[in-house]
Amino acid sequence: MNCGQIAYLSDFFSQYEDEQIQTVLLSANRVQAVFEAKTPLNIEEAVKHLKQVFQLSKFGPGLYFTIKNM
Repeated sequence: MNCGQIAYLSDFFSQYEDEQIQTVLLSANRVQAVFEAKTPLNIEEAVKHLKQVFQLSKFGPGLYFTIKNM
């Protein structure tokens, strides 16, 4: 993930878990965070789900971020 407010994203997704996905923060710096995601969803569904979940958070509607499969 890449975003200007990486600290908020890192905190939000560092140990995130719901019925469809589980994320763990692997590393973060000032402009990028790397997470591991465990999910039965395919890549496109997982990205869509994570973005929808984040949009419901406090700063979600105001932050833009990208997700890359590595």
